[in-house]
Amino acid sequence: MDMRLQKVGISIASAAVVLSFAAVSVASALTTSCVGAPSPTSITWTATSAGGIDPIAFLWGNGSTSSVQTIAVSPGMYSMTLQVTDASSTVATTTCSATVAQAAPTITSFTASPATITSGQSSVLSWVVGSASSTSINNGVGTVTGTSVTVSPSVTTTYQLSATNPGGTTNANATVTVNATSTNPGVAAQIQALLAQIKALQAQIVQLILQNAGSGGGSSATSTPATCFDFRRDMKHGDEGDDVKELQQQLAHEDPTLFPPGLATGFFGMRTEAALKMLQRRFGIDANGTGFFGPKSRAHFAALCSKGDSDHDGIINSQDSDDDNDGTPDTIDAFPFNPNATSTPARDDHRNRGDNGRRGENGRDGENRGESHDD
Repeated sequence: MDMRLQKVGISIASAAVVLSFAAVSVASALTTSCVGAPSPTSITWTATSAGGIDPIAFLWGNGSTSSVQTIAVSPGMYSMTLQVTDASSTVATTTCSATVAQAAPTITSFTASPATITSGQSSVLSWVVGSASSTSINNGVGTVTGTSVTVSPSVTTTYQLSATNPGGTTNANATVTVNATSTNPGVAAQIQALLAQIKALQAQIVQLILQNAGSGGGSSATSTPATCFDFRRDMKHGDEGDDVKELQQQLAHEDPTLFPPGLATGFFGMRTEAALKMLQRRFGIDANGTGFFGPKSRAHFAALCSKGDSDHDGIINSQDSDDDNDGTPDTIDAFPFNPNATSTPARDDHRNRGDNGRRGENGRDGENRGESHDD
């Protein structure tokens, strides 16, 4: 054994040597990264780190200290710096970027007014568009500005509106329906105006007739074409009007014994009914005689028209425009044109009739008759 070791009193054989080691933690290098996720109106920035000694602190270029942040942006390209620091004050930096694309245009509305037209008319196409760099409409319209345009299609047409910008194109449709046939509005208006004039003239004619009758005038309307009296309604006991008076005059003209001419008052009373019954039996209109002036009786008097002269003025009825000589043309006398022609319940026949105070057809009260027909 080495004497020098013995001299110092160290015995290798007897000495126990203990070696101890302290564990030293050595950190790996600190690194960092970030990413930006764009949407049409914002970017979400997210930071990550690796290595270093916790805790890790984040600091974005806009001052934010969060590991994740979202900021509102408009379309375009953006970049962001990021700095991270660990517990040992080790620093790592990086830069990330993101691009926000422009959104396609928006079309809030696209309409046609009116949506239905007739050939030759126009319709207005209107629209509300957002974020468009250009706007156009097909079917011959082309590029448009503003918010409306007038079109005049000859057939039903669907128009497509296209709004475009760098972010894309948005489309919308509107249809204009064209009716091929229609009444010309101008002609329709003229027709309505003419009808109104006709009504006004008819009212004037009636007024003149009433004035003429009130003044006792006996002249006939020379402008009215000559014609037979046209009985336009069925008549029965209780009816009254100029057409009733015409019937009475024709009964008297046919046979004064049937109906006395002086009793032609325009009221269909019992005497008129009795005379009509006799005439119906005499000419075979009705075997029993109904006293109802219906289609067969009207046909009989129409046949007599060309030969008769009811007012005895020397002009036969077929050529006499006023064959009862009351100052009112026969075309106006006839129901329903005659404003005085009415259908009323039966009344007292001895009621005074007319301006001359002549009594009615007989002195007995009339009675309502059932509507029996002569056909």
